[in-house]
Amino acid sequence: MKPHMPTIDSLWSATHQPGLLTLARQGQVRHYRKHMLLIQQGDVGHQLYLVVAGRLREFSMSHDSRPREITLSLWGAGQLVGAPALDGGPHCASVITLTPVVCVVVSRESALAVLQHTPAMAMDLLKMALQRVRLATETTRRALFSDAYSRLIALLQGHMDNPIDPHTDMRRQPMTHAQIAQHIGCSREMVSRIMKELITGGYVVREPDRVYRVCKRLPERW
Repeated sequence: MKPHMPTIDSLWSATHQPGLLTLARQGQVRHYRKHMLLIQQGDVGHQLYLVVAGRLREFSMSHDSRPREITLSLWGAGQLVGAPALDGGPHCASVITLTPVVCVVVSRESALAVLQHTPAMAMDLLKMALQRVRLATETTRRALFSDAYSRLIALLQGHMDNPIDPHTDMRRQPMTHAQIAQHIGCSREMVSRIMKELITGGYVVREPDRVYRVCKRLPERW
């Protein structure tokens, strides 16, 4: 006897995002391994990903002699990834899985057909797109107008959490110095130096699960 396979309805209901269920019903369930590149910056998208389980990172990479990455956002269950595919243009960022991920994959054509007949969903996606524009603007503002220490402090204090994903709180995420550097847009060496001084000063401790915890008020400047 074959094991009972969960339906898209049951999988999506667990994400607590009922507004996208109609769209999810047009797709197929796919499983992706950890560290798999789902979307390549510059490629033209042909499908959307509705995340059922797992975590993904959206990032952009420079094209100079020393390529650098900056994390733009983190996505989890209930989120829509790959929305730029809707207009047929190239993706402006890449997306990679941080954990094993389960998605409902919907083709561009199927998604457009649903949106044409479901104005309420089209409005929800417009709101989501505007939220992401605000998030991208804030990420750019921090990168251009604040120093590495200020961005690191904002991350430790939870001021750089993703407002689109309420389950994302960077203060509870285990992160290496390299991952922190990608998130705030600086070198790993810079992060290591600042974190060493903060830990020595008793401002921050690193828990056994690799989560950094703030112990007392952090200096505004270093």
